[in-house]
Amino acid sequence: MRKKLEEQPNADGYALISQAKAAEMCGMTRAAIHDLVRRRRFRSVAVEGRDLVFLKEVEAFEKENSLRQ
Repeated sequence: MRKKLEEQPNADGYALISQAKAAEMCGMTRAAIHDLVRRRRFRSVAVEGRDLVFLKEVEAFEKENSLRQ
């Protein structure tokens, strides 16, 4: 049985999530996440035609922003 895409690690063993899931976690739009990828705040990896971001980076970003509020 195949794992859900959000749970699949990359070759380095880090969890990856979709940009849509990252947007949901951060309370942002998918376009805002795409902009953060473009500005290199998040690294993006293409897996099976989908652009995924590192869960650890999204969690760190989420934590930083919650401390600012």
